[in-house]
Amino acid sequence: MRSISPFVATAGLLALALLTRFLPHFPNFTAVGAVALVGGFWSKGRPGAMLLPLVLLFVSDLLLNNLVYGAMTEGFTWGYPGMVWVYAGHVAMVLWGQKARQMNGIVGAGHAVVANLLFFALSNVGFWYGNPALAQTGAGLFTAYVEALPFFVSATASTLVYGALLQWAYAKRSVLGMA
Repeated sequence: MRSISPFVATAGLLALALLTRFLPHFPNFTAVGAVALVGGFWSKGRPGAMLLPLVLLFVSDLLLNNLVYGAMTEGFTWGYPGMVWVYAGHVAMVLWGQKARQMNGIVGAGHAVVANLLFFALSNVGFWYGNPALAQTGAGLFTAYVEALPFFVSATASTLVYGALLQWAYAKRSVLGMA
């Protein structure tokens, strides 16, 4: 039986997880955070491999923005307002995952919470900055963070759930015919 390379198995699991963005879901309850965090953990020690979860995220953004939400825009859409801040948050999650020594049990749960706090802190600056609905003051930024708390809770919960599923699938990849 021919085995699949570890890189292809990893890319396949991460891409499969990102399909959760295309399924009906509770707001922010997708595998995006888990892909960034666990993808960073899996890419540890391999320069350039950290780009894999970010490239997969970008491809899923392109598909969503142009196929699912394409009727709302004219022409091909490469990005969206605040995208730099959202990707900065995902880069922070990937880097946090790379620095993690383990990604299971209570320690893994702690990593999921911290990684989501990093994402929350960065991405909400992007939501606040230049947003005409929010005062461009410290109070306006605080309001952005308060309004985003339900999304933080949902994103953290999904990172915990999907992160555990990704770790399980990676451990079982030989049984799944992926190694």
